Amino acid sequence: AWWRKPREEGREMRRTGQRSAGVALATGLLFCACASIPRIPDDVAILEPQGEYQIGSGDTLSVKFFYTAELNEDVVVRPDGRISLQLVGDVVVGGRTPEEVTQELRERYTGFLAQPNVTVIVRSFGSQRAFVGGEVKQPSMVPIDGRMTLADAVFSAGGALDTAAMSSVILIRKGDGEREVYRVNLSGGLEGEDPVPVLRAYDVVYVPKSFIAQVGMYVDLYINRLIPKNAAFTAFYQINPVLPTNEGVLNK
Repeated sequence: AWWRKPREEGREMRRTGQRSAGVALATGLLFCACASIPRIPDDVAILEPQGEYQIGSGDTLSVKFFYTAELNEDVVVRPDGRISLQLVGDVVVGGRTPEEVTQELRERYTGFLAQPNVTVIVRSFGSQRAFVGGEVKQPSMVPIDGRMTLADAVFSAGGALDTAAMSSVILIRKGDGEREVYRVNLSGGLEGEDPVPVLRAYDVVYVPKSFIAQVGMYVDLYINRLIPKNAAFTAFYQINPVLPTNEGVLNK
């Protein structure tokens, strides 16, 4: 009946307001959370791995025997950190240096060879990878070949999208017994104003959406699509569409 229409429109407006308020609150909490993540300190950003390389899962090792070439072979380290070799079977290599593995093989082959002169060489570093996700063109695992910075990793993932918040890139890495989370100003880093960290194996780089991108999604999903199905409202928003700005949302 005609008298029910205003009530229905009122209920629809209240529901729309509640949805919009809920999304605005969630968006606000998201940005507060990003802002609470500490900026990466300069000494951490420039810190590079020290000491001898430790073998990891996915690495390819060449095991070379000087006097018994028939035992030479290239092996890939399994996910359990082991390799399998002729005569001696499984050998634990994960988390150990090539020199440590070499010493163990010399001892284990002593019962089989008169001169167990063997050496272990790392041919490829399959374990040296970082993950890059978020607002990049190709979220993926990125191999760390030599020295790789966070900027190098983002470019390796296809580069950042237009919606990326380059001033608030998140770096997650395993510290001494606990996870470390830092915020990196990659925009400033590319201009030489802020430090750009050197990545380590198993680092996670997350590029979040920019504030303007978040507001744009909010406007499209919760205002332009959910305004009450009322002729006056529809006409008003067609003439005055809601647009995102750097400060928030406004009517054009």
